[in-house]
Amino acid sequence: MHAEPLRNCLEVSLMKKPIRYLLFSRIAFVTAVVITIGVISESVLSQQDNAGAAEETKRESPEKRVYIRLHESEEGAPLALQTNIVSFKGTKGPYKKVTVDLIGAIHVGDKSYYETLNTRFTKYEAVLYELVAPEGTRIPKGGHKEGFSLHPISGLQNGMKSMLKLEHQLEQIDYTVENLVHADMTPEEFDASMKERNEGFSTLLYRSIGQGLATQGASDAPSDLSLIAAFFSKDRDKKLKLLMAKQFAVQEGLPDVMSGPDGSAIITARNDKALGILKQQLKTGKKHVAVFYGAGHLRHMEEVLTSDFSMKRVSEEWVDAWQLK
Repeated sequence: MHAEPLRNCLEVSLMKKPIRYLLFSRIAFVTAVVITIGVISESVLSQQDNAGAAEETKRESPEKRVYIRLHESEEGAPLALQTNIVSFKGTKGPYKKVTVDLIGAIHVGDKSYYETLNTRFTKYEAVLYELVAPEGTRIPKGGHKEGFSLHPISGLQNGMKSMLKLEHQLEQIDYTVENLVHADMTPEEFDASMKERNEGFSTLLYRSIGQGLATQGASDAPSDLSLIAAFFSKDRDKKLKLLMAKQFAVQEGLPDVMSGPDGSAIITARNDKALGILKQQLKTGKKHVAVFYGAGHLRHMEEVLTSDFSMKRVSEEWVDAWQLK
């Protein structure tokens, strides 16, 4: 649906049933945040239907660390939505001389964001990336533009891309380069992991939406009225990007509601697969490897790198994903 008919439809809905519309708009907004932040990616949904300077990291507990932030000026003016690149170095054992960087992904972003990442990736011996797909899948250059489509959920992300005037990760990241390595579950593995945990996509999505709705009481969370005003603003893309960036910042500080006692298929199991492939890459003698995954995966990955790989966080670098100036 094109923007203007959608806008007219929403105007009529708002006049007739304002309370229902406000709830719908909030749920739609939070769903967009969940999909964009990389906790639920289109590759996962498809299977259910079968640049900042480096700085020394502060000593803080992993649960308080953030991998997405709203970067502001000294006066408090929003400048950019940023993702984190966190570097880890081995302290002992077989990984003592190894450096692993966790690179947080946002699935729709500025073209310059993905250009920065493409350039960054050339510095690594291997870059492990996420995509629930059969073994050996290689995303063609240009992604969707060349007929590569994972699922109708890509339509939602492409709608966000259009509305926010951003670009899609699968269209901008060059997955054809030799050092990019697929490091995710196959559809069969993911389905089995979901069944083992008695999980379903709808349950995970509802949890995510519930978590997002719970942020409404936070002082920094966007209000329903600000969301409505942004949608009907002449500079809608800028207003909505700012509201989504603020929602990211609020939601990033919340605990993980996706996982049960044994973790979740969508986070824990896929991370385990990725880090297992990381071990395989390191066994071949590689010393400088990156893991490029949705930002929602990185807290758990950091915990495993620290406990199982005897690594310590040594530095972080913030990269502008959305310009907000």
